[in-house]
Amino acid sequence: MTLAAGRSVFTYSGELTGTPNGDAPSVLATSYNFKAEIDVPKAGADGMIVTQGGRFAGYGFYVLKGKPIFTWNLVDLKRQKWQGDEVLSPGKHTLEFDFRYDGLGATTLAYGSPSGLGQSGTGVLKVDGKVVSTQKMEKTIPMTLQWDENFDIGADTGTPVDDRDYEVPFRFNGRLDKLTLTIDRPKLSPEDIKKLEAMLHGNSASE
Repeated sequence: MTLAAGRSVFTYSGELTGTPNGDAPSVLATSYNFKAEIDVPKAGADGMIVTQGGRFAGYGFYVLKGKPIFTWNLVDLKRQKWQGDEVLSPGKHTLEFDFRYDGLGATTLAYGSPSGLGQSGTGVLKVDGKVVSTQKMEKTIPMTLQWDENFDIGADTGTPVDDRDYEVPFRFNGRLDKLTLTIDRPKLSPEDIKKLEAMLHGNSASE
């Protein structure tokens, strides 16, 4: 049983590193929203806000040379990035990454179908409420990230999601006042359940 089971809102402040993936909130096969309230120092911001996974699969939400970036490493086959064009000015900012998942989620497994996993979705990066990047992900990671990596806030204690961008620990040099992760898991409609049950019964009959 994971410590995150059944919860949909997670709130953090400051640096928190080394949470095992098994105890961390999962953003796979679901819609989710990261909202970070930060304070940028006069010299400019740099560093990790939140990351899970690493070099071979995972995501990172960070500031690189003053610009916010959200990167998804898709099992080292592709790295999809959302990036702001403008350098963050000193002072308080709100950075947000919102992802809307197109699939039915992991609950389809209860009906013997993996069809709800690994589907597409659309990510939106916002700075102070303004949309700065919108991209569609055609495929997502279906179920798990590598177990020897961690869920880290304010630094990266594992491997980088993109070695070209930074080296660990890539500690955030500003102040992370608050980080909120809201997970919006897909809910099956009665029509979805009927279709899944029909598929399950059809597969059972053919065996």
